[in-house]
Amino acid sequence: MGTKILSTGVLRRNSNTLFLTVEAMNADPDSFRSVTVQMYDWSSGSPVILPMVDPSTIFIPPSQYRTFRSLELPPTLYAYEVRIYHPKDKDVVVSTFGLSALDFNPQMGNNAVQHDLARLSLK
Repeated sequence: MGTKILSTGVLRRNSNTLFLTVEAMNADPDSFRSVTVQMYDWSSGSPVILPMVDPSTIFIPPSQYRTFRSLELPPTLYAYEVRIYHPKDKDVVVSTFGLSALDFNPQMGNNAVQHDLARLSLK
């Protein structure tokens, strides 16, 4: 099936953003799907991996979704990227957004749904 790599590109952090979150949905009614999320701090001009609350790779059961969350972002972070690795089929749909609190407080205008993400071809 192969893997698709999606990226937010480098985004400027909203001053109220304390956490990064990815929601990944597996719409397939029969099969598990593997999704990997990596979050990077680009503030230095080079990518530095950000630690996450959740495992970076999750096997999502059929007809379910899973959440990937960063730890609280360091105050010095002002530029970040989220990368998502998932199967090339159309049964996996992802979105990413910033939170001002880890308990589900999404910020308006700080969201990217799958069609907003750039497709990467890393070699």
